[in-house]
Amino acid sequence: MIGGTILGHLGKRTKTEAPHLTFEIRPAGAGAPRIDPKPILDGWKLLESTAIYRVKGKNPFFGEDAENPSVGQLLLLSKEQLIQRVLHDSRIQIYGCGIADVRSGQIDRRVLATMLYLAANGLKPTITALKCGHSYLTSSGNVSEHSTGTAMDIGAINGIIIRPSTQGPGSITDVTIQALLKLQGTMKPHQIISLMTFQGADNTLALSDHDDHIHVGWRPLYGQNREAARQINAVLKPEQWIKLIDRLGNIDNPTVREQPSRFAVKVHKRASKAHRGE
Repeated sequence: MIGGTILGHLGKRTKTEAPHLTFEIRPAGAGAPRIDPKPILDGWKLLESTAIYRVKGKNPFFGEDAENPSVGQLLLLSKEQLIQRVLHDSRIQIYGCGIADVRSGQIDRRVLATMLYLAANGLKPTITALKCGHSYLTSSGNVSEHSTGTAMDIGAINGIIIRPSTQGPGSITDVTIQALLKLQGTMKPHQIISLMTFQGADNTLALSDHDDHIHVGWRPLYGQNREAARQINAVLKPEQWIKLIDRLGNIDNPTVREQPSRFAVKVHKRASKAHRGE
């Protein structure tokens, strides 16, 4: 099927409902539940940016092509590979016991990938808080996302310290948050807290006690179920990821027809009122 193929038409307005479209995925099989397609579409948006072994014809994980992988490519790395990249990237500065957090695997892969994402975009982050040294509760009494390893505080970008004078339109804080707002799908932060808010962004928050850093946090993927997290993270080992990527490289690109399918609905041009005798 090619772009522009008409799949159907909306019905007429009724007394109780306007014409509308229900968009959902319905798996095959009797009694299968209908699925919200948004998470799947978000995943495709991330995969769209990877171009792994495809048009670019490059390997984003090894050699000279591995310098600046996209966010989608970073997410295909194993947790161990992300840890090693972060620890050996001179563009990323992390405080003492925060390095121990990263090395011991306590920091969420989204946090690690975002550090690398900022660095690849010319925004060298200085991380001043991860899990170690941060309080369990926030100033409002909520459980801090730092306690689950799903948050980081950025105290400086490119050596420029975050303070009230470096926040506001056109500032280094502004540029950094604008870059963070481009993250979507599972990579979209739950909260980006500074002294700034952004129109149309539902995850930016301005708090007075964030005048010296940018807080970037995500909700834990598995809640407090650490056993579920351990099992899911162990689905593929580092060497298995490499084999998977190698296998993907052997899959031929599909042939896409340039003409409409024989199953496409043919559209007939409506006759004018004059031809209808009106």
